[in-house]
Amino acid sequence: MFFCDYKYRQPFFLEKVEIISINMRNRCLLILLFAVLSNVIYAQINDTITYVGVANYEIENSSIEKIKEPKTIDYQGSYHFGESEGESQLEIICSNGKLFARTVYSDWEQNTWVLKINREPIEYSNGEIKIGETSYELYRCIKTTYLTLNEGQKGLVSYLSENLNGKDYHYIQFNEDNKIKLPKGRYPETSFVKLTDNDLLNYSRYDLKIMRNEIFARNGYIFKQGGEMDNFFSKKEWYNYTEKVDKPILNDIEKHNISLILKLEQK
Repeated sequence: MFFCDYKYRQPFFLEKVEIISINMRNRCLLILLFAVLSNVIYAQINDTITYVGVANYEIENSSIEKIKEPKTIDYQGSYHFGESEGESQLEIICSNGKLFARTVYSDWEQNTWVLKINREPIEYSNGEIKIGETSYELYRCIKTTYLTLNEGQKGLVSYLSENLNGKDYHYIQFNEDNKIKLPKGRYPETSFVKLTDNDLLNYSRYDLKIMRNEIFARNGYIFKQGGEMDNFFSKKEWYNYTEKVDKPILNDIEKHNISLILKLEQK
């Protein structure tokens, strides 16, 4: 799970130094020293330090701002978590007003890296999303910083607080959006996550038929010329630009959803 990918680095702080007397020259040196250190110590007010991180590196607190009243569609994206072997992408799409989420990562199995895709439960309420036990808000960068973090780039923000030696530390984790390639068609979720009966409760038999055949169309299937599905999908621009094949290769997600949808069609 991507929630374990974080590696928070503890902020460091100056030890208290007692100064008995200082002449003018030493006072200037002290001011200069404070100015330098303030670049790495973001804030220490009432024993609270605010830390903003992206890819486990610090960025300026002022470089991001909260997006006001985001809608479900605004959360659509591919968000980067972790580094190296702990890397993963949290991918979110919005289809027909509903959010679908999955974690994509690689796992070492039998001396090779194997791609893994896990569906994640996602809820949207009052402009925030919740995945598992973690809540996220949507932020954007208001100035270019770090290596790949550019002005206008959005990201998910989560919060963590802890108390160490009587001091409260508040951490803000910013996970940047790398954009997502959305499956074509009216029902992109059918090639995105393994669906359940509950996901399909409100669809008619005709809707289910289109949904099932859209999976084949997305993979370039050639329908019977002049038939119902040929007439339907030949009017879709995305289908006309899809490379056609006699036997489309479907992934495990698509095979699962075709079987499920067909079962519901036949009820």
